[in-house]
Amino acid sequence: MHYEATAHHFQQLIEQLSLSVDAIADIAGIAAEQVAEALVGEKKLFCCGVGIDASTATLMSTLLTCGVNRERPTLPAIELSTTTNQPDDGAIHWLTNRLGALGQPGDIAIIFASQLSTHSLEKLESTVNNRQCVAIWIGAQGRGPSLVFPGADPLITLSLCHASAACLAELIDIAMFGPLEISY
Repeated sequence: MHYEATAHHFQQLIEQLSLSVDAIADIAGIAAEQVAEALVGEKKLFCCGVGIDASTATLMSTLLTCGVNRERPTLPAIELSTTTNQPDDGAIHWLTNRLGALGQPGDIAIIFASQLSTHSLEKLESTVNNRQCVAIWIGAQGRGPSLVFPGADPLITLSLCHASAACLAELIDIAMFGPLEISY
């Protein structure tokens, strides 16, 4: 029973990943260049996620500040994530307040939103637009570069968002510091 459930989960993940790799490469490539340009221009980068998407925002900010593949300077990523409130209520209010207080024109908000309602997405989009920030949406369609996974169930979407965050962090690293030197 456990083997079948595990095999089914990973079969779905592999199928969706296979269908999504072109979109991931496209959106992550665009986002990496935008983030690198913003950071060089001394703009802020926000990694945003609430509820179940908070862990993905945490992963993204940690990968940018700590790095994984090589020794390099820390990249300034501001993590705005919380798991303590329901995403459609208190957490979205908290996140929009933080973005409203901290966001300035040209800043970038990477918003992990695999489980948010349309109303929550609209509130976030309104805040980002009011502050004249650039939004990059992972897991949901928004105004600006958006990476969505049509037809994927929520758990698979969350897994794809997590994998996309790791890929995006690596592409930002490459955009900022050049290609990785691979030794075999």
